[in-house]
Amino acid sequence: METRFSFFFIFFTVFLYDISSVADSCSLSTASSVIIVSEVTSGMRHGVPTCESTHDKITGKDLEYNKSLAWNFCATLSTFYQCKFFMGVHKFQNFVVYDHNIGDQCEESLKRDRRRCTWLIRDDGFYFVNRKKGRQEIKKYDWNYQP
Repeated sequence: METRFSFFFIFFTVFLYDISSVADSCSLSTASSVIIVSEVTSGMRHGVPTCESTHDKITGKDLEYNKSLAWNFCATLSTFYQCKFFMGVHKFQNFVVYDHNIGDQCEESLKRDRRRCTWLIRDDGFYFVNRKKGRQEIKKYDWNYQP
Protein backbone atom coordinates (compact mmCIF):
# COMPACT_ATOMS: atom_id res chain seq x y z
CA MET A 1 0.00 0.00 0.00
CA GLU A 2 2.82 2.41 0.88
CA THR A 3 4.50 1.83 -2.52
CA ARG A 4 1.26 2.62 -4.31
CA PHE A 5 0.88 5.85 -2.32
CA SER A 6 4.50 6.84 -3.13
CA PHE A 7 3.91 6.24 -6.84
CA PHE A 8 0.80 8.45 -6.90
CA PHE A 9 2.52 11.14 -4.84
CA ILE A 10 5.51 11.23 -7.22
CA PHE A 11 3.24 11.13 -10.30
CA PHE A 12 1.07 13.96 -8.94
CA THR A 13 4.13 16.08 -8.01
CA VAL A 14 5.65 15.64 -11.48
CA PHE A 15 2.27 16.44 -13.09
CA LEU A 16 1.95 19.69 -11.09
CA TYR A 17 5.53 20.65 -11.94
CA ASP A 18 4.85 20.14 -15.67
CA ILE A 19 1.72 22.32 -15.51
CA SER A 20 3.54 25.16 -13.75
CA SER A 21 6.45 24.96 -16.24
CA VAL A 22 4.02 25.31 -19.15
CA ALA A 23 2.46 28.43 -17.61
CA ASP A 24 5.85 30.04 -16.93
CA SER A 25 7.13 29.51 -20.47
CA CYS A 26 3.97 30.68 -22.28
CA SER A 27 3.92 27.44 -24.24
CA LEU A 28 0.12 27.55 -24.58
CA SER A 29 0.09 31.27 -25.37
CA THR A 30 2.28 33.98 -26.89
CA ALA A 31 4.99 35.70 -24.86
CA SER A 32 4.24 39.41 -25.22
CA SER A 33 5.31 42.77 -23.89
CA VAL A 34 3.88 46.28 -23.91
CA ILE A 35 6.19 49.29 -23.88
CA ILE A 36 4.82 52.80 -23.32
CA VAL A 37 7.33 55.57 -24.05
CA SER A 38 6.82 59.21 -23.08
CA GLU A 39 7.78 61.74 -25.74
CA VAL A 40 5.89 64.57 -24.02
CA THR A 41 7.93 67.78 -24.18
CA SER A 42 5.41 70.36 -22.91
CA GLY A 43 6.94 70.59 -19.45
CA MET A 44 3.63 69.70 -17.78
CA ARG A 45 3.73 67.37 -14.84
CA HIS A 46 3.21 63.89 -16.23
CA GLY A 47 0.78 61.53 -14.62
CA VAL A 48 1.37 58.05 -13.39
CA PRO A 49 -0.16 55.59 -15.88
CA THR A 50 -2.17 52.74 -14.42
CA CYS A 51 -2.68 49.68 -16.59
CA GLU A 52 -4.67 46.61 -15.72
CA SER A 53 -6.14 43.38 -16.98
CA THR A 54 -8.32 40.87 -15.22
CA HIS A 55 -5.14 39.32 -13.72
CA ASP A 56 -2.59 42.15 -13.33
CA LYS A 57 -2.31 45.77 -12.29
CA ILE A 58 0.74 47.72 -13.43
CA THR A 59 1.48 51.17 -12.04
CA GLY A 60 4.51 53.15 -13.09
CA LYS A 61 6.16 56.31 -11.87
CA ASP A 62 5.77 59.71 -13.48
CA LEU A 63 6.67 59.23 -17.12
CA GLU A 64 9.08 62.03 -17.88
CA TYR A 65 10.42 62.66 -21.39
CA ASN A 66 12.09 59.55 -22.86
CA LYS A 67 11.11 57.33 -19.90
CA SER A 68 9.02 54.20 -20.32
CA LEU A 69 6.75 51.73 -18.61
CA ALA A 70 7.04 48.11 -19.76
CA TRP A 71 5.76 44.70 -18.73
CA ASN A 72 5.74 41.11 -20.02
CA PHE A 73 2.90 38.59 -20.04
CA CYS A 74 1.58 35.43 -21.70
CA ALA A 75 -1.13 36.49 -24.17
CA THR A 76 -4.14 34.42 -25.15
CA LEU A 77 -7.09 35.33 -27.36
CA SER A 78 -8.86 36.88 -24.37
CA THR A 79 -5.93 38.91 -22.96
CA PHE A 80 -6.41 42.65 -22.75
CA TYR A 81 -4.76 45.54 -20.92
CA GLN A 82 -6.42 48.90 -20.45
CA CYS A 83 -4.51 51.99 -19.28
CA LYS A 84 -5.43 55.33 -17.75
CA PHE A 85 -3.18 58.29 -18.45
CA PHE A 86 -3.14 61.77 -16.89
CA MET A 87 -1.03 64.81 -17.70
CA GLY A 88 -1.30 67.89 -15.56
CA VAL A 89 -4.73 68.51 -14.08
CA HIS A 90 -6.85 68.71 -17.22
CA LYS A 91 -5.60 66.12 -19.71
CA PHE A 92 -6.48 62.43 -19.53
CA GLN A 93 -7.11 59.37 -21.66
CA ASN A 94 -8.25 55.78 -21.06
CA PHE A 95 -7.91 53.05 -23.73
CA VAL A 96 -6.95 49.44 -24.46
CA VAL A 97 -3.20 49.11 -25.10
CA TYR A 98 -3.30 45.37 -25.77
CA ASP A 99 -5.88 42.91 -27.03
CA HIS A 100 -5.78 40.18 -29.68
CA ASN A 101 -6.28 42.63 -32.57
CA ILE A 102 -3.55 44.98 -31.36
CA GLY A 103 -1.24 42.02 -30.71
CA ASP A 104 -1.54 40.99 -34.36
CA GLN A 105 -0.02 44.36 -35.37
CA CYS A 106 2.94 44.19 -32.98
CA GLU A 107 6.51 43.29 -33.80
CA GLU A 108 7.20 39.55 -33.80
CA SER A 109 10.46 37.78 -33.11
CA LEU A 110 12.12 35.81 -35.88
CA LYS A 111 10.73 32.56 -34.45
CA ARG A 112 7.26 34.19 -34.20
CA ASP A 113 7.08 33.17 -30.53
CA ARG A 114 7.23 36.67 -28.98
CA ARG A 115 5.46 39.98 -29.60
CA ARG A 116 6.45 43.52 -28.61
CA CYS A 117 3.82 46.27 -28.70
CA THR A 118 4.99 49.89 -28.46
CA TRP A 119 2.96 53.02 -27.68
CA LEU A 120 4.25 56.61 -27.76
CA ILE A 121 2.76 59.36 -25.59
CA ARG A 122 3.12 62.80 -27.15
CA ASP A 123 1.85 66.31 -26.48
CA ASP A 124 -0.89 65.85 -29.10
CA GLY A 125 -1.96 62.28 -28.28
CA PHE A 126 -1.14 58.59 -28.32
CA TYR A 127 0.57 56.73 -31.16
CA PHE A 128 0.77 53.00 -31.80
CA VAL A 129 3.95 51.79 -33.50
CA ASN A 130 2.87 49.33 -36.18
CA ARG A 131 6.11 47.45 -36.71
CA LYS A 132 4.62 45.23 -39.41
CA LYS A 133 4.36 48.30 -41.61
CA GLY A 134 7.95 49.47 -41.24
CA ARG A 135 7.62 51.01 -37.76
CA GLN A 136 4.78 53.24 -38.88
CA GLU A 137 3.57 55.51 -36.03
CA ILE A 138 -0.23 55.73 -36.17
CA LYS A 139 -2.06 58.28 -34.05
CA LYS A 140 -4.87 56.41 -32.27
CA TYR A 141 -6.11 58.79 -29.57
CA ASP A 142 -6.13 62.47 -28.68
CA TRP A 143 -5.94 63.70 -25.12
CA ASN A 144 -9.33 64.32 -23.50
CA TYR A 145 -9.75 67.59 -21.58
CA GLN A 146 -11.66 68.20 -18.38
CA PRO A 147 -12.27 71.68 -16.97
